[in-house]
Formats: sequence, structure tokens, C-alpha cells
Amino acid sequence: MTEAKKKMLGGAGCGCGGSSAGGDAWWASAPVQKIAQFNPVLALARARRVPFAPWELPLAATFTDPDVTVLPSVAMANGQGRIDQITIVDSVRYTIDQPTAFAGSIFKAQSDYYFALQSGIQVTMDVDGAPRYGVVPFFTPIKDAIEMLGEKWPQGWVLTYNQSIRMAFQSTIPLPSLPTTVTVTFRMWQGVGAEWLVNMTIPQAWAELQKIYANDPDMLADLDMARNSPVAY
Repeated sequence: MTEAKKKMLGGAGCGCGGSSAGGDAWWASAPVQKIAQFNPVLALARARRVPFAPWELPLAATFTDPDVTVLPSVAMANGQGRIDQITIVDSVRYTIDQPTAFAGSIFKAQSDYYFALQSGIQVTMDVDGAPRYGVVPFFTPIKDAIEMLGEKWPQGWVLTYNQSIRMAFQSTIPLPSLPTTVTVTFRMWQGVGAEWLVNMTIPQAWAELQKIYANDPDMLADLDMARNSPVAY
């Protein structure tokens, strides 16, 4: 294997690529063997030419009591507690809605816009499932937490079939108007017309990739390297 091929299969670029604001999606354009190093289930979907379609899923919490400043953590709106198949998140945004603030005023939109910038609302964000990990483990201003995710990441944030996202919300200042609803929306991509992706495990994906490229020794060598050498050369 050439040094150029070894560098191509290195892990330095895994999970990176264009920004969520535009540009090519790394997970949709990189070589299959490089994606396999990152996530073999996604590589298998690419190898089988599975089309991916966008899917937007919100996560919302509402402050209704002036004496309650910390809300229990909430899950995504699908209510399943998990995604069920491999999913790529490539954009995250938020809105803050106060329907009774300046109701009927021509300045309501302006007020809502600027309030969202300095609302005093903070969030945490965790991925539930296996593996479970914190994305925003400590309470952080919502503007910083969400906007920093969208500046250059998540381009290729993969959630596996048994994962989901949970968030907690707290208000550090008295909210000027109640109820106040905070909605965080995730744009995701899932394979279309590929029921076999549901509950697909990583060992199963590696086995299927080996079958697909059984007659391609070079590709098998690349896949073997992707599986066993996760550190970039």
C-alpha cells in the first residue's frame, strides 16, 4: 500500500468536512474505505448506493413557572428514546418563543430576536445510548452552545441505531414573559428504502463490506487497515 493511500485512510479528517452552512458533506463524498474507518455502517450504506434524505427533529422545553429555573432533561420529539438506524446530524439551530411578550406589537419580532441573543437560558446536551457521552456537559449559554456547533461542526456527527439526544435547560435570570418555549432543531440524514439499516450493528457492517469486496484484494486491504489502524499516519 502506498504512503498516499495510508494518509488517505488516516483518521485526521473523520467527522470533519465542510461547515453546516454549506459545502460538500464529507460523509457523502469521501472514499468508502475512509468512511469505514469512521463508521462501517455508514460505509456499507455508501457501498450499496443508499440514497439519504433530510429529516428534521425538534427537542423542546417550556418554562411556565417563575419559581422553576431548571427544567428536567428532555428527549427528542420522536418519543422512541433512540434513532433506530444510523443517522448523520449536520445542522443544529434554536428558537425561543414568548407568545405573550409584546403581543400584537409591530416590535414583537425585533424583541424576540434580540432576546434570543441574551436570554439568560443555558443548556446541556448529552447523547444517550451506547456509547453515551456529553456534547455540552456543563450548563452553557444556549447561543454559545448551539452556534459553536454550527460554525464548523456537526458535519458528519453520526448517531448509531441505539442513540438519541437529550438536553436540559435552565434560566439564570427571571424570564420577562411566560410561557417561554425553547426549541432546538436537528437536521439529520437517514437512508431511504433500506430497512436493513435498522438496528444494523458495526460487526454486521464489517462482515457485509467484506462480502461486497470479496473479489477486490486492494479494497479488502484498505478495509482491513481502516478497521485496525484508526490513528492517522
